[in-house]
Amino acid sequence: MEIHAPEKPIHSKKEFFFHMFTVVLGILIALGLEGMVQWVHHRALVREARENIRVEIEKNKEIIDGAMPEFKQRSETLNHMIDSIRQLAKTHHAVKGGQVFFSISNHDLYSTAWQTASTSGAVTYMSYDELRRYTDVYLTQQTYSTLQAQALDRAIDLGSLVQATILVDEVKNIPKDRIQAIAREAYRQMILQNTLEDVSKELRKGYGELLKRR
Repeated sequence: MEIHAPEKPIHSKKEFFFHMFTVVLGILIALGLEGMVQWVHHRALVREARENIRVEIEKNKEIIDGAMPEFKQRSETLNHMIDSIRQLAKTHHAVKGGQVFFSISNHDLYSTAWQTASTSGAVTYMSYDELRRYTDVYLTQQTYSTLQAQALDRAIDLGSLVQATILVDEVKNIPKDRIQAIAREAYRQMILQNTLEDVSKELRKGYGELLKRR
């Protein structure tokens, strides 16, 4: 914005005040237009962020919905595994049809849209209530990702113990401390799986509530 000097000399107070009024009015108009442009820009930024987050949440909900049956199957597998280990510890004989294997797969969730909204500053133009809802869901999502990573690490430990055990030529020769170690890892994995399933249910509920508000 530029302010120009009068084209001709000012000879009276009236001309001076008129000139000052013109300058102030011009400044106010310029500032008003700039503020309007910024307001429109911020609204567009928030609108784009909301849409990107909505698409991301829909995708994440589909992932969680598809993973829920797997969580139940994992719990059932671990229960069979623990029963088999108990029987093995008591009798040193494997249970016929007993389950001693456990597998796990990752279901990664997306957070790119949320991170972009935070980086671009779009979240600063959202209402407190809206920002709180998004934050709660994405914090729960972060908890889910942490638990899933821990479950994967535990599954690797459990798998290593089981793999070393099945290399023993006879069941009766399996060291007792190894059976106990497998049992401990299986229990830890069970706790993680139950917690992961509970967090997943909470996460799916949060996704659903956000999508209803669209």
